[in-house]
Amino acid sequence: MKNDKLVFYLLLLAPFFAFPQVKNKIFKHRSAFELNETAIMLFQNFSYNQDSIKKSIGLLDEAISTDSAFFTAHINKVSMLCALGQNNEILKELDEAIKIYKRDPQLICMQAYILEKAGQPDIAMLKYREADTLYDNLIKSNQNFVYNKIGKAFLQLFLKSKKEGLRQFNEIARLYKEEKDVLLMKHAFYSFNKDEFIKNYCIPPQPLQAGPEISMYQIKK
Repeated sequence: MKNDKLVFYLLLLAPFFAFPQVKNKIFKHRSAFELNETAIMLFQNFSYNQDSIKKSIGLLDEAISTDSAFFTAHINKVSMLCALGQNNEILKELDEAIKIYKRDPQLICMQAYILEKAGQPDIAMLKYREADTLYDNLIKSNQNFVYNKIGKAFLQLFLKSKKEGLRQFNEIARLYKEEKDVLLMKHAFYSFNKDEFIKNYCIPPQPLQAGPEISMYQIKK
C-alpha cells in the first residue's frame, strides 16, 4: 500500500446549512460523479461537526444508488464512516467495494485493520492471510511490479512481525534501490508501530477528479 494511503486521518466538518453556495450545488448536480465531488468538497473544506459528515455520506449513498459500480464513492464513504468511528458500517461498505475489485489485497487489508480496531484480531488474521495469498498471486503474475512486493512486505508487519516485514523490505530495497515506491516507504517501515497504526487508522477521501474515475486501489498490471 502506498504511503499516501497509510495516513493517520481525522476531520470534523462544518454545519452544512452555513454554506448556501454548497447547498445550491447539491441540488443542481445529480450525476454520481458530481454528487461525489460535492460530498468531498464538504468533507475536505469544512471542519466543525458530525452532522456535515452524515450529510456527505448521504450524498455518497445517492451517488452509489445512481451507479453501484462507482468505486471511488464507496471508498470515500469508508473514509467518512471512519471519521465517525462506525467500524461495522465500514466493514459493510468494504464488502461492497470488494464486489467491484475482488482480487485486491489492499481492500482485504483494510478490512483487517478495521477488524483489529474493532477488537476482532482473530478474524483480522484470517483476512491478513487471505491478502497474503492474493499478493503472492499478483507477484507471480508480474515479477517486475515492485508495488505489490512492497505491499506484501508491509503486510508481514501485521501477519508476522516487524522484523520479518523489515527483512522483506530491505531485500526489495537492495534489488530496487532507485524505485520511487521503495524510497517513499522506507520511513513507514522503520518507524512502524502496530498499536499506533491500528489505533489511528483511517484513509483520506480520494481527491476531486476532473475526469473518469481512477481508483488508487485498482490492481495495476
